[in-house]
Amino acid sequence: MKALIFLLIILPITLSGNSFGPDEKEPLPEIKKENGKYTFYVDGKPFLLLGAQLWNSSAWPEYLDKIWPQLKEMNCNTLEAPIYWQDIEPEPGKFNFEQLDTLIFGARKNGLKLVVLWFGSYKNGSLEYTPEWVRNNPGKYPRMQNSAGQPVYVLSAISQTNLEADKRAFVKVMQHIKALDHDHNTVIMVQPENEPGSLRTDRDYSEEANALFFDQVPVMLSQGLDKEPGTWDELFGIEAAEAFNAWYIATYINEIARAGKEVYPLPMYINVWTKENYFHRPGEYPSGGPTSNMMDIWKVAAPELFTLALDIYHQNYMDFRELCEKYTRPDNPLFLPEMGNGLNFARYQFYAIGDYDAIGVAPYGTDPFHIDPRVHRLQESLDPKFSAIAANYKLFSRASEKILELQGTGKLKAAVEEHGLGEKLLHFDQYDVLFGFGVPAYKKDGEISGRTLIGQIAEDEFLIIGFDARFTFRPKYGSGYSNAEYVLAEEGYFEDGQWHRVRLWNGDALHHSVLPPEGTVLKIKLRRVATAESLTVAPNFEK
Repeated sequence: MKALIFLLIILPITLSGNSFGPDEKEPLPEIKKENGKYTFYVDGKPFLLLGAQLWNSSAWPEYLDKIWPQLKEMNCNTLEAPIYWQDIEPEPGKFNFEQLDTLIFGARKNGLKLVVLWFGSYKNGSLEYTPEWVRNNPGKYPRMQNSAGQPVYVLSAISQTNLEADKRAFVKVMQHIKALDHDHNTVIMVQPENEPGSLRTDRDYSEEANALFFDQVPVMLSQGLDKEPGTWDELFGIEAAEAFNAWYIATYINEIARAGKEVYPLPMYINVWTKENYFHRPGEYPSGGPTSNMMDIWKVAAPELFTLALDIYHQNYMDFRELCEKYTRPDNPLFLPEMGNGLNFARYQFYAIGDYDAIGVAPYGTDPFHIDPRVHRLQESLDPKFSAIAANYKLFSRASEKILELQGTGKLKAAVEEHGLGEKLLHFDQYDVLFGFGVPAYKKDGEISGRTLIGQIAEDEFLIIGFDARFTFRPKYGSGYSNAEYVLAEEGYFEDGQWHRVRLWNGDALHHSVLPPEGTVLKIKLRRVATAESLTVAPNFEK
């Protein structure tokens, strides 16, 4: 056994660390990059994370018994839930894991995987979840200062005392997770800190921070960015203060993640409060977080994090796609651990998974046990605003293994209805596919619900997954073929690599070629023909 452990330590294989823990029956969850594409593996198999994130103050034993049935109604496979430093370590060196235990055992009992969100030094650009003994002793656990020299509600990232206190608690958490879960893989991922950065100031202006700011940029960063040596102002100009903050916050969190992974090497990531809001000014959003303009700094400073994950609430689909573009990089797989709810975001999940190869998605606030008086609460059942996402998850789960196989190949694409967009034409090697939206038979006035994924699984064979859309196939223009005939159309699902047919589509079903409002998964086989008799008129989706 000692020899095995030694080999695992010296042979890092993937972004998540070791492939196997010492005593696991299955390999540890891991992120693999294969042929330029990232895949998340859980229990040794590709895994599409279909998540639900709880409200910040809901992950408590007295509420969880009421939440599990709603998560099943959601059709999710993963719960994202916070744990709180102020609860974990109420007194220095004294630890309480009751809440964490309840989460792990509850998720396991209900057949769910768990992503643990560590609310430690940073939560939404502040120190909200630090213990009382940290908050009440700013002399020992210093806070950032603004440009006027006043302390703000954020722990200083240049403080070694702050770092060691957080790291000690996080290591205890990872030790506890390993002891409780290393034979089960219930916990599949960890987020150390939440939406880090500093609100109310663009950087720390304490005397110690100023000395660092007016000194040279650390060599590791200047070389990592392929820049000449220089000061923060010389290398970053107007973004110098934010870049300074990003470097020290990212190295702080990287050290916490590194220490935790040494104990139990689960994949770790950090999430972002985006800068693309209001006036786009650091301090109005958490300055120094992994925002789109600071990603390169974070990549140098925090290599222990497999991705900088996108929290997104932008209602406009163009804004949504633009942010997905920014956070989908060769060194950064797209993960949306926190997003809005309702029909808009149900549609946007198709963009994320189909066009940007997202490894997972999760709406925020899926349970009703929040404290916000502005939001209506339904205690007994899933809030209707999540029903479209629940329907998504039902379909995605029926075809997730094929979706994951097609991601990154260029053979998986999304067609999504938007205001003013009545149709979408997609191009494949041998075929063009036209999707039309706004089917009048059952659409509500103003309802925008059409959303599909289409994947080419063989030369003349396609998989369609979606809702509320019509589809028509044509051979590629100029190919010499004039029309596409349906050879076989099957409704069904994939399980353990096998396709299971539920029923055949034919007659009126194929004549209208409409994906129903409850959604479906179709496997379609085609034949290209060149005869004039087979030529059909293109459908008019506006009628």
